[in-house]
Amino acid sequence: MSSREEREWWPRLKARAIIKELKISHPSDISIEDIAWNQGAWVIDDGVSGCDARLLHTPGAGMARLRVRKNLSPPGKRRFAIAHELGHLALRHRPGQPSECSDKEFLRWYNGQSDKEVEANVFAAELIMPESLFEPRATSTRPSLETIELLASDFQTTLTATAIRYVQLCGRKCAVVCSANRRVDWCWPSPEFHYWIKRGQELRGNCYAIDFFEKGPHALEMREAQEVPRNVWVEGESVRDSISEQSRPLTSYGSVLTLLWIA
Repeated sequence: MSSREEREWWPRLKARAIIKELKISHPSDISIEDIAWNQGAWVIDDGVSGCDARLLHTPGAGMARLRVRKNLSPPGKRRFAIAHELGHLALRHRPGQPSECSDKEFLRWYNGQSDKEVEANVFAAELIMPESLFEPRATSTRPSLETIELLASDFQTTLTATAIRYVQLCGRKCAVVCSANRRVDWCWPSPEFHYWIKRGQELRGNCYAIDFFEKGPHALEMREAQEVPRNVWVEGESVRDSISEQSRPLTSYGSVLTLLWIA
């Protein structure tokens, strides 16, 4: 078992125990407020600033208070924020101390850092996108952002979180990449994608993701997958080989999300 697998084993086990206890068998069964109440947390929309969610729980003092920033959107982001805080609660992180989290903490799952925020994000992903329900839907489809968008709709999750979950479980040679300021911000490859995409590398002119920065978000809207030379994205690969690329704008973050896959 790798160090990453060891770090993720316990949070996943805790989330799966909740899924089993509540007899969740369909994505529509995953009511995050009901799950929170079952786990001893009262979700309150309002009362936080400077973060997306705050958990306050004093052991032995009754229900935990889980406050979420008012009008936090999209809805998938609110669900993930609540699930993340439930991860802190279930995993007994900092009992008695307030936990405040926002995008910075949620992105630590993607960057693979080893700390309690990673554990909370792994827990959250398993809770709102259970492997037992997500994997059959992922492995039976061809890689595409349309597929991921449908899964995001089914599980009521954000495009980014769903894309990462997809590459984890689809069983294909693919990777999800987020780019900002014309550079790779982070990359999450599937276990089958044995290629190196360097964080911080500048986007090359013959990739399609760069159109977001040169032409604006409209240049990527509803664009279908297209083939590009593999070395546009992958270090040390032959220009004769190709890779499929498809991108969507994340306008509110000033970034672009890209799905790459090799047939």
